[in-house]
Amino acid sequence: MCPNCLRHGYIVKAGVFRNKHCRKVQRFLCRACCKRFSTQTLSLSYREKRPDLNAPIFKVLTSGLSQRRCAEILGISRITVARKIVRMGRMARHALRTQAKLRPAGDVVVFDEMETSEHTKMKPLSIALAVEQGTRRILAVEVASMPAKGLLAARSRTKYGPRPDHRPLALAALCREVRRSCPVLRVVKSDEAPRYPAVVALHLPNVEHRTYKGRRGCVVGQGELKRGGFDPLFSLNHTAAMYRDNLKTLTRRTWCTTKRAERLKAHLSLYVDYHNRVLTAEAA
Repeated sequence: MCPNCLRHGYIVKAGVFRNKHCRKVQRFLCRACCKRFSTQTLSLSYREKRPDLNAPIFKVLTSGLSQRRCAEILGISRITVARKIVRMGRMARHALRTQAKLRPAGDVVVFDEMETSEHTKMKPLSIALAVEQGTRRILAVEVASMPAKGLLAARSRTKYGPRPDHRPLALAALCREVRRSCPVLRVVKSDEAPRYPAVVALHLPNVEHRTYKGRRGCVVGQGELKRGGFDPLFSLNHTAAMYRDNLKTLTRRTWCTTKRAERLKAHLSLYVDYHNRVLTAEAA
């Protein structure tokens, strides 16, 4: 199909050319609109100067290293790494939706929120996460700003002003993605956060919502795994622990912090793709 006029049956081969990496790329001509395109036009790396860096950057950033260290290892600029994260994050989100259509999730989903910060602890962020129970396959992830709590609340308001609470919007978007990924959704599980029941009742009607009392975290698992006994939310807590272990910006007690919420979401999307395609696939 021609990407310009979207017609079939008028496309013929029109020679080849070699790209920067000396690979042959096939050209085509559409006789309907008389415009040319190539196989590179339809690829996800269209107009990228260094598509060969996508794979190594992806592996490094989903293996517990920072953007600065990634740039140092690969011998490239930090700006290149930051731009690659945005582009590859967009591709990963598209791949997640495509995978949800090809392989729908089961009927039980677990969701909860993690907390991190942007630039300083006085500017916290909430990460809403939903996983399929049993397989630990990540179905959706959203990032939202939230006001500071506890001893930092007053200092945060004084220095940065009132901070909006976008957690309800993130939870609503999470529920929509879960509904899209789980056509036979029957049960959702979460902790006893008071704002969850209303969101689930509004965006996931006719779905049973089971809540469980939160427990103190144990030493291992970055504080996400719970101490002692059976954990009914293990699928999510284990995935959250893997998130914190494999993404440097989420590791507890680190000086590597997020600077922009939208860049954090792109980085989270990269790990979703790695988690679903590699980690949980190997476990299965």
